[in-house]
Amino acid sequence: MASSSLIAKLTVLGVKDLLPPICAFVRELAIQEGIAEEQARGLELVAEEACLNVIQHALQGSHEFFDVCVERRPAQFVVAIEDRGLPIDWKKVESGKASGLGMMLMKSFSDQVHFINLGKGGKRIEFIKDFQVPGFGGSELERVESDDHAPELAPMDIPITFRKVMDDDLVALARCMYQVYGYSYKEEVYYPEKMKELIDHGLLFSTVAVTPDGEIVAHQGLRKEQPEAHVAEITMGMVDPRFRGRRLFERIKTHAYEDIKKYGVYGLYVEIVANHPYSQKANEAMGAKTTGILVGYISPDRVFRGITKELERVSAVLAYTRLAREPRREVYPPFHHETMVRKIYENGDFERIIMTASPENAGKLPARSLANVKSVKDTGNAFIKVLEYGEDIELLIRDHLRVLCINKFDCIFLDLPLSDPSTQRFCMSFELLGFFFAGLIPELPQGDVLRLQYLNNITIDPNKVVLTSDFNKEMFEYVLHCWGMTKD
Repeated sequence: MASSSLIAKLTVLGVKDLLPPICAFVRELAIQEGIAEEQARGLELVAEEACLNVIQHALQGSHEFFDVCVERRPAQFVVAIEDRGLPIDWKKVESGKASGLGMMLMKSFSDQVHFINLGKGGKRIEFIKDFQVPGFGGSELERVESDDHAPELAPMDIPITFRKVMDDDLVALARCMYQVYGYSYKEEVYYPEKMKELIDHGLLFSTVAVTPDGEIVAHQGLRKEQPEAHVAEITMGMVDPRFRGRRLFERIKTHAYEDIKKYGVYGLYVEIVANHPYSQKANEAMGAKTTGILVGYISPDRVFRGITKELERVSAVLAYTRLAREPRREVYPPFHHETMVRKIYENGDFERIIMTASPENAGKLPARSLANVKSVKDTGNAFIKVLEYGEDIELLIRDHLRVLCINKFDCIFLDLPLSDPSTQRFCMSFELLGFFFAGLIPELPQGDVLRLQYLNNITIDPNKVVLTSDFNKEMFEYVLHCWGMTKD
């Protein structure tokens, strides 16, 4: 867990009359720290529900005290409730089978919910709201300027140097992001202090291209999910349109990739827009290998300056660029997807042993499953990650899907651990709920995952998807087949 900085801590008597000022306090601190007002009001509701349940169910009306903590972590705002009341069965809460914790509401307005057993110190429940930082399952997308809407180019004799970003660069970086994306990019790039937090905590590796007068004209970010992770995601990649024609996109990537290799990173992820060929070709030139096609991944609200706004969601190519040879692994793909899984591994030159689940290697499942849910309202995407299979996994996924659909998330992704034999057993059950094959993500902290996708009452025209390689086209045909769609 990333280190926390305590902003405020309230020790409160367990009576309901104190809830309005407590919750207003949480809301105002969230806004002060940079959380959007609508999201801050969601956290206010979360705090009210959590505190009410502590008063009613943990303290059982005994008028004991409990604590409300507000904290900052790198690019995260945290509201935590601590009490020394009646213990709860957290697995029942996660599965939705325990009363008194309004978990559906809490998860709807939080990106992550964590329960921590403090032993004799009681228990702690954390509600985490991300500052919309690009990361696994909600990333920004690579973009290369098309030949349309070309601006006036800067003189070709201006020398360009590449280096790591410095604290004094962050305002200039925000200016460059504006030149390319306007104010449509993830908000943390416009807050130098938030970018600095990510860099200082080893979560963001930032490379810039700079002119002699200090102007930043290109940027490449590489984002880790955890400081110790062996993979990173390619993000915040852009080139000032005035400095096209210098191969800055490829050159800055080369510098960034060489730098992060020193930290034991095996490879890099990127989700590449699939409404034009430019970004795909640029990433393929850097060695990127396709591992999935994410239908409708990009919100139509995402605006690129100088490019026509899309009227519907845009699909993306999920790709992996190897920096160092990763470990050999055993995987358990579902039988009906095994042929395509093998092709993805062979195309990417991954060393994988395809296994078959059996009573001996599957083992007995616990009664309760564990899964994390992350939602990004700005993009309309939500991500369910299975952490541990239990006998209730089908019910748990169905309940999460129902809540996310009710909350009008357009694209819902389900990540299943391929290292777990139970993925072979349960994948078809999830597909009967409406999920379909989207691809693989290799080398996440828990190993390779199989990604499934669910589209919530949205229309996608497959004929608008632009793909650059025969393998990408073959995979897209397979994804469409699993979805039950065809191209004209």
